[in-house]
Amino acid sequence: MTDMVNTREKMVDKYTVPNSQVEKVLDCLLYSLSLFYIAVCPFTKVEESYNLQAMHDLLHHGADVDQYDHHTFPGVVPRTFLGPLCVAIISFPLTSMVTLLGGSKFIHQLIVRAVLTCLVLGSFRVYRSAVRNRFGTQVSTWLTLLTMSQFHFLFYSSRPLPNTMALVPVLLSLSFWLNSNPTMFIFTAASSILIFRGELAMFLGAVLLMELVVGKVSLLRVLVVGLVSLLVWIPLTVAVDSFFWGRLLWPEAEVMYFNLVLNKSSDWGVQPLLWYFYSALPRALGSSLLLLPLAPILDRRTIILLFPCITFISLYSLLPHKELRFIIYTFPVLNTAAGATAARFWINRSKSFFSRLISLALLGHLVLNLLASSTLLHISSLNYPGGQAIRTLHQLEVATTPHLSVHLDVLACQTGVTRFTQEVPGWVYDKTEELTDEELGRFTHLVVAGQHRDTLQLKPFLETHKIIGQVDSFTGVRFSYTKIPPVEVESKPALYIL
Repeated sequence: MTDMVNTREKMVDKYTVPNSQVEKVLDCLLYSLSLFYIAVCPFTKVEESYNLQAMHDLLHHGADVDQYDHHTFPGVVPRTFLGPLCVAIISFPLTSMVTLLGGSKFIHQLIVRAVLTCLVLGSFRVYRSAVRNRFGTQVSTWLTLLTMSQFHFLFYSSRPLPNTMALVPVLLSLSFWLNSNPTMFIFTAASSILIFRGELAMFLGAVLLMELVVGKVSLLRVLVVGLVSLLVWIPLTVAVDSFFWGRLLWPEAEVMYFNLVLNKSSDWGVQPLLWYFYSALPRALGSSLLLLPLAPILDRRTIILLFPCITFISLYSLLPHKELRFIIYTFPVLNTAAGATAARFWINRSKSFFSRLISLALLGHLVLNLLASSTLLHISSLNYPGGQAIRTLHQLEVATTPHLSVHLDVLACQTGVTRFTQEVPGWVYDKTEELTDEELGRFTHLVVAGQHRDTLQLKPFLETHKIIGQVDSFTGVRFSYTKIPPVEVESKPALYIL
């Protein structure tokens, strides 16, 4: 009997004791890949502008809140400053060093994005450690491999979106959950809900509901810790954000009222009811999605992972406006379930010829994911014509024109222009909308949207300005079976520099 117990313990140790060398290598690859994504796609889009501009203003204007961008461009709903404030504090030593060395202000944008991705990946590592403790080393290793092979989680990890900011406390709260620490789970989950994204109450609430049903946490503890969380997180966000916005404010409360009560989010487009299931998840998880249906069959422990994800995505599908980033919190959890399937197949790979074929298919699916990620990364790099345009303008004119005025149109501002990219102190950068042709003609330079050189948008300015640059952007993908690879990425002119 003792021999059987010892044998079982050895088997458990074989698959649960962490291989520190493997983890270090995977961590290096994880961080390197995320930083590589930043290098390839250094610019941001309009939905990221609030947090990014807030980071810029915190670093460059400090306590001079009147100079902050959100007073000029407040956005549709107010957002919290707590996320940008944390990133700015960590980034400050590095950005100060770059400034002292005479580096470009654009480098500051890369720094704050790198800091953000390190915060997200740091919390991911904490979550992975909890997965290792709960499910074993093989599952945590496959979780990392699947995450690295897929595109969207790493791509969004450096994007200064409210969803990305929320990822940090969400992953930390999930790690507390897996480590059977309900008090810290409730407290940390509450921060992500009350400060960053109110809809996370559906996701993390589903986790808490499971814990209540199985008796792992009492209703009294939920009420007590919940009350403490309310007394800590709401006053914190109200105090900080009221200072920066100049009025009494709880940002996430206004956001939830806008989205749920007024249902105004649908003004930005609607998607079919099941869009998350047939479009978002296949793109986010890639071929790893095929591993999910087998997870509860091969490892019943994964039911606790799948339940909150499916519940959250199903409930969130009721809102008409949908975006992939809205459900990004579920990707690590779904990958954990998929990783459990992969780990089971990999552990049994030497048992039969069929098992060896499955193990080869597992490795092949990682390669397939990486190929898809490479294609998506290339396509994404073509989606920021505004950022490319302002960088091109600096390269063309900064050496010869110390003082100029440039007007940046709406498309340019939506696709890459930020305060970090306004690098030359002597230049005037103007983003005013709905100016007349006469008013626009007074600028020395213009960045104007147009699909070709003879477009009507450019015609009024060709008598006073000349075209000095053109920036293309992504338009679609064309399949050609006569070429290798058979996929061709198409682009066309989007912005002209005059």
